[in-house]
Amino acid sequence: MKIQKPKSRFLSVFISSIPAENKMSQKSFLTLLFLSISTIVFSQLSNVEEQRIDSIFSEWSKNNGPGVAAGLMFGNDIIYKKGFGLAQIESEQRITTQTKFQIDHLSRQFTVLAILILEQQGKLSFTDPVQKYIPELPEYEHLLTISHLINHSSGLNDYGMTKVILRKHEDDVFTHGDALDLIKTQKELNFIPGTAFSYIVSLTELSLLAEVVAKASEQTLSAFTKEHIFGPLQMQNTHFVEDYNTIISDFAKSYQVEDEKTKLKVINQSNAGPTNLYTSVDDLFIWYKIFNSPSNSTFTELIKQLDQPVKLENGNTCNSSWGIMTLGRGFFHKERGLPAYWQYGLSGGYATNVFRFPEQQLISFVLGNNNRYNGMPAMSMAYHFLENKFPEPREIDINTIKSRKISRSQLKNYEGHYWNSDRGIARKIFTRNDTLYYARLEQNQGARMIPLKTKEKFQLQVESDDKIYFSFKEIEGQTAYDIILGESDPYPYIKYEPIVYSEENLKLYTGYFYAKDLRIVYHFDIEDGKLQTKRPDGTVIRFDPVTKDVFRGNRGSFGGIRYHRDSDNVIIGFSIHTVGIQNLQFRKI
Repeated sequence: MKIQKPKSRFLSVFISSIPAENKMSQKSFLTLLFLSISTIVFSQLSNVEEQRIDSIFSEWSKNNGPGVAAGLMFGNDIIYKKGFGLAQIESEQRITTQTKFQIDHLSRQFTVLAILILEQQGKLSFTDPVQKYIPELPEYEHLLTISHLINHSSGLNDYGMTKVILRKHEDDVFTHGDALDLIKTQKELNFIPGTAFSYIVSLTELSLLAEVVAKASEQTLSAFTKEHIFGPLQMQNTHFVEDYNTIISDFAKSYQVEDEKTKLKVINQSNAGPTNLYTSVDDLFIWYKIFNSPSNSTFTELIKQLDQPVKLENGNTCNSSWGIMTLGRGFFHKERGLPAYWQYGLSGGYATNVFRFPEQQLISFVLGNNNRYNGMPAMSMAYHFLENKFPEPREIDINTIKSRKISRSQLKNYEGHYWNSDRGIARKIFTRNDTLYYARLEQNQGARMIPLKTKEKFQLQVESDDKIYFSFKEIEGQTAYDIILGESDPYPYIKYEPIVYSEENLKLYTGYFYAKDLRIVYHFDIEDGKLQTKRPDGTVIRFDPVTKDVFRGNRGSFGGIRYHRDSDNVIIGFSIHTVGIQNLQFRKI
């Protein structure tokens, strides 16, 4: 199945193409929509089928700790819904399908929908400069519009990563105002908006969209979505939380389980928009029924636009390793050959996973409060009903891969260390027993690389249905490769010879460095022969040399740093280049 292409680059063209005489009030749209989805019915499973689904959650069924709530629907029918474990250990309150969970990234679809509603109401235009609603943002060299925020192509750093560089304590309170303050410290964009995509899970654009909603509607995001989305749809257990001190009824607390010990995992966030939406299994049935509904109402079609892909101004889509990113921040991909949408959330002890199979109209989801990824049980429920529908197996049979033999001497040509300079990530390729392996630098085992019939192309052997390819090439005489995960855009890596510094030479990279935009100083010194620094929260970051003046850190916030020199070859500072942050400058003082 192909995702339907939008009728134009901007969604405004789609909305404005609706004849005026067909436009009803927003509340009328939603009233009609709720009437159409209120026909959700519960279809009884056989005892055997129900027990098989129950077995997926057996580890939580008799558990006196945190757990999960699960839901499964076919078309308009609820097939399965149950809660397992405790919502609140202290009071022994059990999880039900009405228990509220924080769903993290799944919040984003409702923030984007709020923007689409405001555009439909004529209260904003997608081509408006963002500064029209947030004048405290810098005037960047290039125009930054609401469309760029919606389409994930702003050129702004992820403030979630920036926050880690500044954070003194993990449990520090973080508000929406704090997020805006961090965003406005960036004076220059990383690229011209609309020409490239931002970090895949960036918080920045959604926080700005939440602020645009507040300014354009003269309501908070929580109030606006309650009035225009959750209230009319009678999603009574769903709301944004904009103050972490808010009292929430019948909710699951966030827990962390380590070494068989359970403790609270407090979330002190008040930044609604990219996260901080609470909802229940029962409310998610109401919401996802809309995507299975045959209704052709204007508002239903507006909601379904959330499944359209984000796009650059040249029409390119964001083909990530998770799938094609949508406006609702879901990911369209092939799951064992079947078209599917995946959405996830992971914050504190909360975890949520949703899988939608549009052709089969099956939707499976799991919400948890036990600090564990729960995508596997969500997919296992889907597997139970779709097992005979999948055209591809659960695991790739390597015997079916058309491979070729390569001599040991040829394999040696691929060996070495490889570096992705934009993401600050290093990998290694090595041979063992006439076989090529791929691994992180700190790993010894690695995964087997199978040489394919196509020259310079390999496939990674994995215990799943994921297809991961390597395509080797030369860049300026140096061996390089692109790694492609499924149908993703390529991630480029280039071979490098790790440089070795004497301690005397390493001292050139030490000292105090000041980030003017963030107003923070980092001290670099040497410990046990390695360059290191320390974050405000006490976390030590150790660095290994990559090439001259380039180092990789063992923490994502400092994944890659590049030192800069003046005309006299003296080091004057460095910049951070890692996942979520590009060109964050520190000046030597």
